[in-house]
Amino acid sequence: MKKVLVSGGSSGIGRGIAVYMASQGWEVAFTYNRNAEGAQKTREIIESAGGTCHVIEAHLQNEGAPEAMVREAVAQLGGLDAYVCNAGRDGRHSILSATRAEIQGILDTNFLGYMLSAGEAARYMVRSGVKGSIVFITSTRAESAHPDDFLYGGIKAAVERASRSMALDLSRFGIRVNCVAPGATRVREMPKVEKPGDLVNGRPYWPIEDTIPLGRMGEPRDVAQAAAYLCGDESSYVTGSTIRVDGGLVLPGMPEWWAPCRWMNDAWRERSDRKMDEDFPE
Repeated sequence: MKKVLVSGGSSGIGRGIAVYMASQGWEVAFTYNRNAEGAQKTREIIESAGGTCHVIEAHLQNEGAPEAMVREAVAQLGGLDAYVCNAGRDGRHSILSATRAEIQGILDTNFLGYMLSAGEAARYMVRSGVKGSIVFITSTRAESAHPDDFLYGGIKAAVERASRSMALDLSRFGIRVNCVAPGATRVREMPKVEKPGDLVNGRPYWPIEDTIPLGRMGEPRDVAQAAAYLCGDESSYVTGSTIRVDGGLVLPGMPEWWAPCRWMNDAWRERSDRKMDEDFPE
Protein backbone atom coordinates (compact mmCIF):
# COMPACT_ATOMS: atom_id res chain seq x y z
CA MET A 1 0.00 0.00 0.00
CA LYS A 2 1.42 3.40 -1.00
CA LYS A 3 1.68 6.04 1.68
CA VAL A 4 0.82 9.74 1.48
CA LEU A 5 0.98 12.73 3.83
CA VAL A 6 -1.63 15.45 3.35
CA SER A 7 -1.11 18.64 5.34
CA GLY A 8 -4.23 20.49 6.48
CA GLY A 9 -6.76 17.67 6.23
CA SER A 10 -9.33 18.73 8.82
CA SER A 11 -11.66 20.50 6.37
CA GLY A 12 -12.20 21.76 2.84
CA ILE A 13 -9.81 20.82 0.06
CA GLY A 14 -7.40 19.02 2.41
CA ARG A 15 -10.17 16.80 3.74
CA GLY A 16 -11.28 16.09 0.19
CA ILE A 17 -7.77 15.02 -0.79
CA ALA A 18 -7.27 12.81 2.27
CA VAL A 19 -10.66 11.11 1.87
CA TYR A 20 -10.30 10.59 -1.89
CA MET A 21 -6.77 9.19 -1.70
CA ALA A 22 -7.81 6.79 1.05
CA SER A 23 -10.68 5.62 -1.17
CA GLN A 24 -8.11 4.91 -3.90
CA GLY A 25 -6.14 2.57 -1.66
CA TRP A 26 -3.53 4.94 -0.20
CA GLU A 27 -2.58 4.78 3.47
CA VAL A 28 -3.05 8.38 4.57
CA ALA A 29 -1.55 10.56 7.27
CA PHE A 30 -3.04 14.02 7.50
CA THR A 31 -2.41 16.99 9.74
CA TYR A 32 -4.47 19.65 11.43
CA ASN A 33 -3.61 22.89 13.20
CA ARG A 34 -6.43 23.87 15.59
CA ASN A 35 -9.50 22.10 14.21
CA ALA A 36 -9.37 18.86 16.22
CA GLU A 37 -13.11 18.30 15.74
CA GLY A 38 -12.74 18.59 11.98
CA ALA A 39 -9.77 16.22 12.02
CA GLN A 40 -11.84 13.65 13.89
CA LYS A 41 -14.58 13.96 11.29
CA THR A 42 -12.08 13.36 8.48
CA ARG A 43 -10.80 10.28 10.30
CA GLU A 44 -14.34 8.97 10.73
CA ILE A 45 -15.13 9.45 7.04
CA ILE A 46 -11.99 7.58 5.98
CA GLU A 47 -12.31 4.73 8.46
CA SER A 48 -16.05 4.24 7.91
CA ALA A 49 -15.26 3.63 4.24
CA GLY A 50 -12.62 1.03 5.15
CA GLY A 51 -9.57 3.29 4.71
CA THR A 52 -6.53 3.68 6.91
CA CYS A 53 -5.37 7.01 8.29
CA HIS A 54 -3.18 8.65 10.91
CA VAL A 55 -3.86 12.09 12.41
CA ILE A 56 -1.04 14.47 13.33
CA GLU A 57 -1.34 17.84 15.05
CA ALA A 58 1.05 20.32 13.42
CA HIS A 59 1.51 24.09 13.69
CA LEU A 60 3.54 24.86 10.58
CA GLN A 61 4.19 28.47 11.51
CA ASN A 62 6.37 27.33 14.44
CA GLU A 63 10.10 26.82 14.03
CA GLY A 64 10.95 23.17 13.44
CA ALA A 65 7.30 22.14 13.07
CA PRO A 66 7.26 21.50 9.28
CA GLU A 67 10.20 19.11 9.48
CA ALA A 68 8.87 17.40 12.62
CA MET A 69 5.49 16.87 10.91
CA VAL A 70 7.09 14.97 8.05
CA ARG A 71 9.24 12.85 10.37
CA GLU A 72 6.17 11.97 12.44
CA ALA A 73 4.25 10.99 9.31
CA VAL A 74 7.10 8.77 8.12
CA ALA A 75 7.20 7.09 11.54
CA GLN A 76 3.44 6.47 11.65
CA LEU A 77 3.13 5.40 8.01
CA GLY A 78 6.34 3.40 7.95
CA GLY A 79 7.50 5.31 4.87
CA LEU A 80 6.40 8.00 2.45
CA ASP A 81 5.65 7.84 -1.28
CA ALA A 82 3.92 11.19 -1.74
CA TYR A 83 3.43 14.47 0.06
CA VAL A 84 0.51 16.82 -0.71
CA CYS A 85 1.28 20.22 0.78
CA ASN A 86 -2.09 21.85 1.29
CA ALA A 87 -2.19 23.50 4.74
CA GLY A 88 -2.23 27.27 4.60
CA ARG A 89 -3.93 30.52 5.53
CA ASP A 90 -6.15 32.47 3.17
CA GLY A 91 -6.77 36.16 3.50
CA ARG A 92 -7.32 39.50 1.81
CA HIS A 93 -4.72 42.18 2.39
CA SER A 94 -4.27 45.61 0.84
CA ILE A 95 -0.78 47.04 0.43
CA LEU A 96 -2.20 50.18 2.06
CA SER A 97 -2.98 48.46 5.34
CA ALA A 98 -1.04 45.17 5.65
CA THR A 99 1.14 45.01 8.75
CA ARG A 100 4.46 43.27 9.24
CA ALA A 101 2.77 40.69 11.47
CA GLU A 102 0.12 39.90 8.84
CA ILE A 103 2.71 39.54 6.09
CA GLN A 104 4.95 37.38 8.26
CA GLY A 105 2.02 35.16 9.29
CA ILE A 106 1.07 34.33 5.71
CA LEU A 107 4.72 33.96 4.71
CA ASP A 108 5.50 31.56 7.57
CA THR A 109 2.61 29.24 6.81
CA ASN A 110 2.14 29.51 3.05
CA PHE A 111 5.76 29.68 1.91
CA LEU A 112 8.24 28.77 4.65
CA GLY A 113 6.01 25.95 5.89
CA TYR A 114 5.66 24.61 2.35
CA MET A 115 9.37 24.78 1.53
CA LEU A 116 10.65 23.38 4.81
CA SER A 117 8.22 20.45 4.90
CA ALA A 118 8.83 19.68 1.21
CA GLY A 119 12.57 19.71 1.86
CA GLU A 120 12.20 17.20 4.67
CA ALA A 121 9.98 14.96 2.53
CA ALA A 122 12.47 15.18 -0.35
CA ARG A 123 15.42 14.28 1.88
CA TYR A 124 13.57 11.22 3.16
CA MET A 125 12.75 10.11 -0.40
CA VAL A 126 16.34 10.62 -1.61
CA ARG A 127 17.90 8.74 1.31
CA SER A 128 15.34 5.93 1.07
CA GLY A 129 15.53 5.58 -2.70
CA VAL A 130 11.85 6.45 -3.10
CA LYS A 131 10.89 7.80 -6.52
CA GLY A 132 8.10 9.80 -4.99
CA SER A 133 5.92 12.80 -5.66
CA ILE A 134 5.51 16.20 -4.01
CA VAL A 135 2.36 18.19 -4.84
CA PHE A 136 1.70 21.77 -3.77
CA ILE A 137 -1.87 23.07 -3.63
CA THR A 138 -1.62 26.62 -4.93
CA SER A 139 -4.38 28.76 -6.46
CA THR A 140 -5.50 30.38 -9.69
CA ARG A 141 -4.88 33.59 -7.74
CA ALA A 142 -1.19 32.91 -8.44
CA GLU A 143 -1.94 33.61 -12.09
CA SER A 144 -4.78 36.12 -12.06
CA ALA A 145 -4.34 39.40 -10.17
CA HIS A 146 -7.08 40.67 -7.85
CA PRO A 147 -7.41 43.66 -5.51
CA ASP A 148 -6.45 43.00 -1.88
CA ASP A 149 -4.45 39.95 -2.98
CA PHE A 150 -0.83 41.03 -3.28
CA LEU A 151 0.10 38.82 -0.33
CA TYR A 152 -1.75 35.50 -0.65
CA GLY A 153 -1.78 35.47 -4.45
CA GLY A 154 1.83 36.64 -4.62
CA ILE A 155 3.03 33.89 -2.29
CA LYS A 156 1.09 31.23 -4.20
CA ALA A 157 2.83 32.46 -7.36
CA ALA A 158 6.17 32.14 -5.55
CA VAL A 159 5.36 28.54 -4.58
CA GLU A 160 4.60 27.65 -8.20
CA ARG A 161 7.88 29.20 -9.39
CA ALA A 162 9.83 27.47 -6.60
CA SER A 163 8.26 24.12 -7.48
CA ARG A 164 9.70 24.25 -10.98
CA SER A 165 13.24 24.65 -9.68
CA MET A 166 12.60 21.89 -7.15
CA ALA A 167 11.46 19.66 -10.00
CA LEU A 168 14.85 20.18 -11.66
CA ASP A 169 16.77 19.62 -8.42
CA LEU A 170 14.99 16.33 -7.69
CA SER A 171 14.60 14.90 -11.18
CA ARG A 172 17.87 12.94 -10.97
CA PHE A 173 16.38 11.03 -8.05
CA GLY A 174 13.15 10.26 -9.90
CA ILE A 175 11.18 12.54 -7.57
CA ARG A 176 8.50 14.63 -9.27
CA VAL A 177 7.24 18.05 -8.10
CA ASN A 178 3.98 19.56 -9.37
CA CYS A 179 1.18 21.93 -8.36
CA VAL A 180 -2.61 21.89 -8.42
CA ALA A 181 -4.20 25.34 -8.70
CA PRO A 182 -7.86 25.35 -7.61
CA GLY A 183 -10.22 28.12 -8.56
CA ALA A 184 -13.44 28.89 -6.68
CA THR A 185 -14.07 25.76 -4.62
CA ARG A 186 -17.07 25.07 -2.39
CA VAL A 187 -15.62 24.57 1.07
CA ARG A 188 -18.57 26.15 2.90
CA GLU A 189 -22.24 26.89 2.25
CA MET A 190 -22.73 29.86 -0.10
CA PRO A 191 -25.54 32.43 0.11
CA LYS A 192 -28.67 31.68 -1.92
CA VAL A 193 -30.38 34.45 -3.88
CA GLU A 194 -33.34 34.45 -6.24
CA LYS A 195 -31.48 36.49 -8.84
CA PRO A 196 -27.98 37.96 -9.24
CA GLY A 197 -27.60 41.29 -7.47
CA ASP A 198 -30.05 40.54 -4.66
CA LEU A 199 -28.95 41.87 -1.30
CA VAL A 200 -27.11 39.64 1.17
CA ASN A 201 -26.25 41.31 4.48
CA GLY A 202 -27.20 44.62 2.90
CA ARG A 203 -24.95 44.29 -0.16
CA PRO A 204 -25.57 43.06 -3.73
CA TYR A 205 -24.47 39.46 -4.24
CA TRP A 206 -23.52 37.86 -7.56
CA PRO A 207 -23.15 34.06 -7.46
CA ILE A 208 -19.62 33.05 -8.48
CA GLU A 209 -21.11 30.38 -10.73
CA ASP A 210 -22.20 33.14 -13.10
CA THR A 211 -18.54 33.90 -13.84
CA ILE A 212 -17.34 30.29 -14.34
CA PRO A 213 -17.51 28.97 -17.92
CA LEU A 214 -18.48 25.45 -16.80
CA GLY A 215 -21.30 26.94 -14.73
CA ARG A 216 -20.54 25.57 -11.27
CA MET A 217 -18.14 25.93 -8.38
CA GLY A 218 -15.49 23.32 -7.87
CA GLU A 219 -15.81 20.68 -5.18
CA PRO A 220 -12.95 19.39 -3.00
CA ARG A 221 -13.16 16.08 -4.86
CA ASP A 222 -12.29 17.86 -8.14
CA VAL A 223 -9.02 19.06 -6.64
CA ALA A 224 -8.43 15.72 -4.94
CA GLN A 225 -8.62 13.81 -8.21
CA ALA A 226 -5.96 16.04 -9.75
CA ALA A 227 -3.70 15.68 -6.69
CA ALA A 228 -4.13 11.91 -6.67
CA TYR A 229 -3.22 11.77 -10.37
CA LEU A 230 0.00 13.70 -9.72
CA CYS A 231 0.87 11.43 -6.81
CA GLY A 232 0.28 8.21 -8.73
CA ASP A 233 2.09 6.18 -11.36
CA GLU A 234 -0.20 7.49 -14.11
CA SER A 235 1.69 10.81 -14.01
CA SER A 236 5.19 9.30 -13.95
CA TYR A 237 6.28 11.54 -16.87
CA VAL A 238 4.86 14.77 -15.40
CA THR A 239 7.03 17.14 -13.38
CA GLY A 240 7.34 20.90 -12.97
CA SER A 241 3.72 21.38 -14.06
CA THR A 242 0.63 23.08 -12.67
CA ILE A 243 -2.84 21.64 -13.24
CA ARG A 244 -5.50 24.34 -13.05
CA VAL A 245 -8.79 23.03 -11.61
CA ASP A 246 -11.13 26.00 -11.97
CA GLY A 247 -13.86 25.26 -14.51
CA GLY A 248 -12.28 27.79 -16.86
CA LEU A 249 -12.62 30.65 -14.33
CA VAL A 250 -9.46 32.54 -15.30
CA LEU A 251 -9.64 31.88 -19.04
CA PRO A 252 -11.74 34.88 -20.20
CA GLY A 253 -9.82 37.64 -18.41
CA MET A 254 -11.82 40.87 -18.42
CA PRO A 255 -14.29 40.89 -21.34
CA GLU A 256 -14.38 44.34 -22.97
CA TRP A 257 -18.14 44.26 -23.45
CA TRP A 258 -19.03 43.30 -19.89
CA ALA A 259 -20.89 45.87 -17.78
CA PRO A 260 -20.84 46.67 -15.00
CA CYS A 261 -17.22 45.77 -14.23
CA ARG A 262 -17.10 44.30 -10.71
CA TRP A 263 -13.39 43.67 -10.19
CA MET A 264 -13.33 45.74 -6.98
CA ASN A 265 -15.34 44.64 -3.95
CA ASP A 266 -16.60 47.78 -2.19
CA ALA A 267 -16.66 46.07 1.20
CA TRP A 268 -12.97 45.11 0.94
CA ARG A 269 -12.05 48.60 -0.20
CA GLU A 270 -13.91 50.25 2.68
CA ARG A 271 -12.34 47.85 5.19
CA SER A 272 -8.86 48.49 3.81
CA ASP A 273 -9.25 52.28 3.93
CA ARG A 274 -10.55 52.13 7.49
CA LYS A 275 -7.72 49.84 8.57
CA MET A 276 -5.11 52.09 6.95
CA ASP A 277 -6.40 55.06 8.92
CA GLU A 278 -6.47 53.07 12.17
CA ASP A 279 -3.14 51.23 11.92
CA PHE A 280 -1.13 53.80 9.96
CA PRO A 281 -2.27 57.22 11.17
CA GLU A 282 -0.73 60.33 9.65
